[in-house]
Amino acid sequence: MSQHRGLLTPEERARIMQLQDLLIDRFVEDREATAAGQQERVKIVEAEIDGLLAEKAEIEKWAAVGSA
Repeated sequence: MSQHRGLLTPEERARIMQLQDLLIDRFVEDREATAAGQQERVKIVEAEIDGLLAEKAEIEKWAAVGSA
């Protein structure tokens, strides 16, 4: 997990775990869509991955700012 794990609230930690689970699902889906040659689906899934990663980074960023 993040280096800021101890600085997250229980709710933030729960959301990070939820996001990680969603990311695993999307990475598997991306791999399957890529293997099947479903380029449009790959684009959609990769956009979802980007959004999930951005949300995770935002939570971690605010946890780091809050600890300063």
